Amino acid sequence: MRANPFVYGKEVSGENFYDRKEDFGMLVSTLAGGSANVVLYAPRRYGKTSLAKKALEELSRRGFRCIHFDLMRVESLPKFCEAYASSVYALEGGAARAMRRIGAALSSLRPKFTLGNDGKPALELDLAVQPSAGTVEEALDLPERLAHARHPVVVAFDEFQEIASLSPTLPLEGVFRSCIQRHKHVRYLFLGSKTHMMERMFADRSRPFYNSAAIQRLGLPPAGESAAFVASRFASAGMRAGDDAVQRILALSGGIPYYIQALSALAFDAAAARGRADISVSDIDAAAERLIQSKSDFYETALQSLSTAQRTLLAALSGGPVHRFDTKFRTAHGLGPSSAVHSALAVLREKGFVESTSRGHEIGDPLFARYLAAPTFQLFPE
Repeated sequence: MRANPFVYGKEVSGENFYDRKEDFGMLVSTLAGGSANVVLYAPRRYGKTSLAKKALEELSRRGFRCIHFDLMRVESLPKFCEAYASSVYALEGGAARAMRRIGAALSSLRPKFTLGNDGKPALELDLAVQPSAGTVEEALDLPERLAHARHPVVVAFDEFQEIASLSPTLPLEGVFRSCIQRHKHVRYLFLGSKTHMMERMFADRSRPFYNSAAIQRLGLPPAGESAAFVASRFASAGMRAGDDAVQRILALSGGIPYYIQALSALAFDAAAARGRADISVSDIDAAAERLIQSKSDFYETALQSLSTAQRTLLAALSGGPVHRFDTKFRTAHGLGPSSAVHSALAVLREKGFVESTSRGHEIGDPLFARYLAAPTFQLFPE
């Protein structure tokens, strides 16, 4: 029997990434055509980073030079300028021409060119100097300075909604927008998992990025595509999963790719350990409980950070999506007045606990919802 054919907890690629043919095709064609920059957003664990990296790989094959830059990995504006400039410099492979241009552009931050631990070109800046808006613009302009028509650059900013946290004083949305809109040889992909924040950034008329990019919201993969993927991956490792087991995986995972892979992987390991070559519904239920147990400490810590009203609303939403918080619903779940419920909802959305979609307001993590709905769960433990 082969090794576990499922991967979770990290970005997936190759045979572990299943199609999303329409989303992939639209993303690649828009960026390759240069007609617009693209906003791609979805709740966490939907696979947007894996999709974006697959698109960047395809664009690289077509002659584009691509950068994937995760804003979650920089904690300050100086660190952003250094890491971003280094990413751009790495595209040039240490070329002397690039060194001169970057050195001139960032002279106020005294750049130093080095080789990183991986042997690749790296760049260090004098982080004792606090960047101004002008310095940030100089860093952002680097790809345009080095790009040319034959080999345009594609920059993917992951978790783009985090730019505001890099500086308490500079209006970074405006700084980024003023630079990006004048770049002729750089295309941009803006990724985000805090969907409400991304929506506000790109759909609010008062914000700098309003109407500046083609918006592509990533939904769940088609159920049939997910089911075929699960069954085929089990089969590739000599394991059979019947329709009932596959449908149980889709139901418990909420159709979210991360949880589809996680439940499948845990069920595979359990069956393989017992020397079995088939997957049952009970295997999937047991996998869900193991996964919930492994995350219980995280869930408890998360709940402790919430107010009484916010916890109570989460418990009320554990039964499934809700469109309206009418009097009957609020009374049944011990919720306060409508204004208090919507205030709690705003915080839960801001923190990423709740998503608001066409299905209604719902807990974004289906296993967290299952944890909250369990008979043994205590909303306010003694």
